[in-house]
Amino acid sequence: MLFFSSLASIAAIAGFAIAQSPPLSDFSSEDIASGAAWEKVQKLALERMQDNIDFRGNKCNFETATVRKEFRNMTLEHRKSFTNAVECLQRLPPQVMTHEQKKQYPGVHSRYDEYVATHINYTMTIHMTADFLAWHRFYVHSFEQDLKKHCGYTGHMPYWNWAEDAEALDQSEIFNGDEYSMGSNGVYISNRDYTYLGLQNVNFPPGTGGGCVHSGPFSKTKLHLGPIDSPYNNNVKSDYEDNPRCLVRDLNSFFSTQYNTYTNVTELLLGEIYIEGFQGLMQGYGSDANRFGVHGGGHWLGGGPSDLEDMHSSPNDPIFFLHHAMLDKIWLVWQYLDIWDRQFIIRGTSTMGNSPPSPDMQLTDKISFGFVAPDQTFHDLMDTFAGSFCYKYD
Repeated sequence: MLFFSSLASIAAIAGFAIAQSPPLSDFSSEDIASGAAWEKVQKLALERMQDNIDFRGNKCNFETATVRKEFRNMTLEHRKSFTNAVECLQRLPPQVMTHEQKKQYPGVHSRYDEYVATHINYTMTIHMTADFLAWHRFYVHSFEQDLKKHCGYTGHMPYWNWAEDAEALDQSEIFNGDEYSMGSNGVYISNRDYTYLGLQNVNFPPGTGGGCVHSGPFSKTKLHLGPIDSPYNNNVKSDYEDNPRCLVRDLNSFFSTQYNTYTNVTELLLGEIYIEGFQGLMQGYGSDANRFGVHGGGHWLGGGPSDLEDMHSSPNDPIFFLHHAMLDKIWLVWQYLDIWDRQFIIRGTSTMGNSPPSPDMQLTDKISFGFVAPDQTFHDLMDTFAGSFCYKYD
């Protein structure tokens, strides 16, 4: 474990009040389940964030930081601008891959595919690792920057608060299939069996789609990479082979009602005071009662078969980036509930579940991003008001 205790020392010397995270017991079960507790905790984190940023006096401050909004809180014009930019990136030729590399990656046809290929390449070293949260923070940030650089996007990265949709996922405005949505559910396919996931020992029913996204943004999207680790016997033989197909969704509240509710989010934020417990519960390990966590549960909200559920090639579905922006928001709130102890704290190794065993990661380590961006120093990915970042959430 690595602590930057000097931050707390500086705060103490300056007479800065070091606030701690409120206990879960401060809130009623009704407030937790309804999302009222989540709103109060967010507000508290924002207040502490402003105090901390003003205290630091950085160039990026609370007022100048860009604001990432929940997709539904964006204007219709901005929603459409975002999905148009994503579709632009899906059409844009690869920007980083060399001609020789392209021979090794026949399934990469676009800049967007370079993101998918990168996630495939690093899957086993960015999940259940010390850098899971930081890696995906910068991955989503780079995606946002590419939308601006290559596709004229002038807005900011949205996130998806799936807790708002947990009880009726297929009725969400985000998936209603109009031009201001993130595209529709998949075409409904009837008479399907339950799916058994052996690793988690879970048997779940089919969702409300199962076929191609049929209307709205991404209904004409052609995917090329994956699936690689799907339980539906449709996996490619080679990780990078060209497998042209439509985007598939099968929205399924079986997972959202168990793993992506306001109760799940609030218990994660207030029930885990140490980073190992926080990142573990988020990813769904350490408890038989939490086999997926809000991270894994969010990936399975797309149902199965779907492109979102494949651990390796899940960025094929653009909702991936909104899901991980939500996870980033949760991490940021958790950090600022006790910022002096949580800003630069990490724990874990660089291999999934430490298999095979690898050394503990350090904040001085370089983290690789493949075709997405140059290597980054771990330390520089821990603070959204410094380095390459300057953003907060609504």
